Amino acid sequence: MSRSRDPVERLDIEWLAIKAGMKPANRVTIAPERASELETRARREGFAVERGARPVEFPGRPPSLVLYLSLDPQRARELVDAEAPLLPPESNRLRVDEAVPLHRRLGLLLGFPPCCVEEFGNRLRRGVTRRENGTDAHEDFVAAECAARASQRLLGRLNDLSPDRRVRVVTFYPCRYDCPRASKYAAGVLSAAKAADPTFARALCAALLGKMTIAVDGTRGAEAARHGEVLALDFTEL
Repeated sequence: MSRSRDPVERLDIEWLAIKAGMKPANRVTIAPERASELETRARREGFAVERGARPVEFPGRPPSLVLYLSLDPQRARELVDAEAPLLPPESNRLRVDEAVPLHRRLGLLLGFPPCCVEEFGNRLRRGVTRRENGTDAHEDFVAAECAARASQRLLGRLNDLSPDRRVRVVTFYPCRYDCPRASKYAAGVLSAAKAADPTFARALCAALLGKMTIAVDGTRGAEAARHGEVLALDFTEL
């Protein structure tokens, strides 16, 4: 896809989804030095913007800020409160039975399908890196394996396994790769993208189709086979 990978520009898909009324809010992690630029653009386009309770440092990543965007100022404020206990270091002290309802509230506030939120909660209770066979794997591998087993069709619009992790329509783990609610949402987003930028939308659709591979350690694409057991899924229809 020949489009800028600037952190602000990568928001286009969810930006469109919110403005089209298909999604109530968006959560963005961004480098602190870029936050003001994004806030200015968002407010200029009519969004309410709230900063997370504090800067965070996720494992293996530089410090970042979490921003919440919504056309509803109240929802943006609620998102700050909803995620505050899920951000480190507070999250490190949570028990699973405390974390699950907090994640559920956050997911629903962001507009994720309830079925997908509930399935995430199921994996959280088991351990997000624990496979159904009892072995451990990367969280993305576990989610994809569970979704694939529950699916009768593999819809490209729900594909979250591209080697370029930014090439996706859904920003949550789908409970199934043919989840009715998630696929309806994704189809609407793609329609909005086609209306706004047909060239970009065509490139995105093409990138979502085909065989995707992920290794147990989370490695994707051509390198996956070198990293142990691999899950290969062929997304043949959009």
